[in-house]
Amino acid sequence: MTSKGKTQPGMSGNPNDKGFERIEMLLAATGGLSLSQVCAVTGLEGSTIQNWVKRGWVEHPIGKKYEEVHIARILIINALKECIKLEHIALLMSYVNGKSQDGSEAIIKESTLYNYLCEALRQSSQTDDHSKSGVESVINDVIKGYSDPNPDSRIRIRKALTLMMFACVCTDVKRRTEAMMGQILTELEAPKTTVPEVKPLPKIELIPEAAPEEEPVEVLEDIIETRKTVSQALREWDISSVERIIIDHDEEARNNAQEEEEERKQPSKPWYVRKNQK
Repeated sequence: MTSKGKTQPGMSGNPNDKGFERIEMLLAATGGLSLSQVCAVTGLEGSTIQNWVKRGWVEHPIGKKYEEVHIARILIINALKECIKLEHIALLMSYVNGKSQDGSEAIIKESTLYNYLCEALRQSSQTDDHSKSGVESVINDVIKGYSDPNPDSRIRIRKALTLMMFACVCTDVKRRTEAMMGQILTELEAPKTTVPEVKPLPKIELIPEAAPEEEPVEVLEDIIETRKTVSQALREWDISSVERIIIDHDEEARNNAQEEEEERKQPSKPWYVRKNQK
């Protein structure tokens, strides 16, 4: 990352297989790195590095040039800061190399300490054993070439590297967890899959059966016409039947009245003649 926070190809602030080797090559060629060059190598913001210097966690650059002691400390802090508080990292470095600014209490160069950390991470990644015993075994192998008259120095270096190793492993696990969570959140925010619209199948014209003697349309028209005729006939029958009953009743009444009138006009007959007529 540059001072603007953009990552450049091949640049990373994390511990790597080559350790401090490439930084040493840059320092040999330049005699010291500018702030912008340190940002490009470590991936940190310029304001972040200046803040660390201000707080005393990193020594002040010499003539605005960052040398080995500065860059090694910056790389160690950068490797541990996601898992360990910055104040605690400063205390850890004091545990290893004391508090003196001139390095008189140092038991190991911080660039060497950073190289040990990178090598331990490389070996641990090959075995994939992150247990305490596994980490300690790797560290013992890495620092086997270290020698110091003070027997306590080796113990302190081993303890510090063990803590640093676990911090880097935790950082890696944390980043993997965040990446997985990001994928899940992306799936949750994605629009739900909709069922694709099913297009209707093309209409298939069936082969018509043999036509009956009369076309279906004509038959239907005949049925409708027949129904109309029957319905109308029933309505007409209802009306005519009532009228016919009234007419018949009136006509019968007139006939009876006429017959009674004629009988009154005729001479009376003896009772035995009327009886026989009935």
